[in-house]
Amino acid sequence: MATECFLFGGFVIITTAIWVYVLRERPFEFLAYAMFLPGATALVWSFFKGTLREFVWMTSGLDQPVSSIVYSIVSMVMVVALVQMCVKVSSHIGWAQKVEMRASAIHGHNRNYVSGFMRAAGEEVGWRCFLLPCLVQRYSTNQAILICGVFWGLFHVPVMVLLMSLTKPQRPRTTAIVQCVSCVFAAFTHGWVAIKSGYSMWPASVMHWFWNVYNPTVLGSIYTNTPGHYTGEQWKINGEGLMGCLVMAPVVAIICIEQNNWTL
Repeated sequence: MATECFLFGGFVIITTAIWVYVLRERPFEFLAYAMFLPGATALVWSFFKGTLREFVWMTSGLDQPVSSIVYSIVSMVMVVALVQMCVKVSSHIGWAQKVEMRASAIHGHNRNYVSGFMRAAGEEVGWRCFLLPCLVQRYSTNQAILICGVFWGLFHVPVMVLLMSLTKPQRPRTTAIVQCVSCVFAAFTHGWVAIKSGYSMWPASVMHWFWNVYNPTVLGSIYTNTPGHYTGEQWKINGEGLMGCLVMAPVVAIICIEQNNWTL
């Protein structure tokens, strides 16, 4: 039943909100441990359903190793293409200006590539390897990706609300909203590589991890309001901002057409 999918997503979001509120005095790097919640919940959920072995086998990618490798590479290419398109358009219309980067905008918990990848995988195992196939059984593929993206976007809201109160950007509400919406758009690229690889954890996790490194390096962090190689209002220029939504929109359309079952 679809109820199971929504219960899973709702549980993760509520648990994350409680985590952020109770630990709001802790640094961002500590709060980011919430990235493990979707994956941990998926593993526990599968255990109680009696499907843990099958779930672990599916997410390992061992049944489709070639697809896992190919789409992991595709994931990285897509990240570079999307971020560079954000740069070109933002620079062309005057939203972004190239500067000498003063300090790394990569979040502290992502500077160690191993731990950064593990956190990204913690999210993707939950969202793309558990929730997405759960939804695909009940909805069309693109509807499932959209619903998964809404949950993913809402998952980021608690920490965004907290960080906006701390970093005080010019448009805190707009920043939080547009970041949430960008997750809905990004869910299509993450969902696409996950589906193409048989819900292996690797392509979506590689995409998520590489995005968390490359996007802030180039465009800065929308979370901490820190510039990268380019500066400007983060809610406008960032890959998780308005420009990211605009750049990803045609990609989403292509994915929907490719899936060929977009019905609302």
